[in-house]
Amino acid sequence: MSNKKRILLSTLAAVVLPLLVLAGDLAYFLSRPVQPPVERILTIAPGTGFVRIARELEEQGVISRRHYFIGLARFRQVQGRVHAGEYQFRVAATPEEVLRRLVTGDVLRYPFTVPEGLTYTEIGARLEREGLGNAEAFNALARDKALLEQLGISTDSLEGYLFPETYLLERGDTERRLIQAMVREFRRRALPEWQLAAQARGLGPHQWVTLASIVQKEAGSVQEMPVVAAVFHNRLKKGMRLQADPTVIYGVADYGGRITRRHLNDPHPYNTYVIPGLPPGPIANPGAAALEATAFPSADDYLYFVARGDGSHVFSRTLDEHNRAVRRYILSPRPAATQQNPAPANQDAGVLSRETNTNP
Repeated sequence: MSNKKRILLSTLAAVVLPLLVLAGDLAYFLSRPVQPPVERILTIAPGTGFVRIARELEEQGVISRRHYFIGLARFRQVQGRVHAGEYQFRVAATPEEVLRRLVTGDVLRYPFTVPEGLTYTEIGARLEREGLGNAEAFNALARDKALLEQLGISTDSLEGYLFPETYLLERGDTERRLIQAMVREFRRRALPEWQLAAQARGLGPHQWVTLASIVQKEAGSVQEMPVVAAVFHNRLKKGMRLQADPTVIYGVADYGGRITRRHLNDPHPYNTYVIPGLPPGPIANPGAAALEATAFPSADDYLYFVARGDGSHVFSRTLDEHNRAVRRYILSPRPAATQQNPAPANQDAGVLSRETNTNP
């Protein structure tokens, strides 16, 4: 073999062999799943560079070669498309699988349940109590004029439009995203036929939600909601004040769990013992059952109801009937079992039970 051929072969070997080794190493990197030593939770903040992400993944034992991983992302042209959030790594995965999770945003999501009838401040407090957000930030956004305009809500706050449901939340800007999801859910669940039925009864959309929030707070059960709604519709038709305890409570800053005569006489805009008609806005966030019942109340002609003390109510057509029910269930001594399990003061405290006349 001539010297020229030897030099050529040596040169080719010097170039090709490293490439073959590199190709084999890269193929091994791409095909070998990596098992983290323990479960890892990696938080990627918005704006974090991909190089830093790759380094943290390698340090956490999620990938083996960060330089190869960076090269893979560049080859796929996805290094700028990683979603921020919390990622959980606990099972063996190839680099391709890890990269796909980052790009598709396969982040941790936490269930957050909002019961019917909470105010927006109670929702914010619950969010913070469960470690999923900040109450002050949530409350501020619920009153933010720019956000309300963006969401198409022309009121002073989002009270009434934050639909109670279970939501899956991810870390990062939780408060805003939750509010947007709740309003979207409200629009989806507040059926057009319900709105038309409420309109036929003289209620505009905001008035409908307002009355539904009162029904939500007053009814002892879903089954009672159409009857409670009928009482309020009947009173509105007759020009009678609603005299609903929860509306009084909503407008009281120092409410301590019991309504006093001072509270009933306080002429704030939500005191339906003082003001005629509906208050200026919802007093809570109603669920679907309350919205439907307010649009389709029962055909009953009741004008009064009083709490029995077990979560249900006695309904009356006349003031005499109502006063007898008040004497029996409010003024008379309660059985011991009832006293041990009183109804919540802000939900079933005998709305209208303090009325002594029918004057508007």
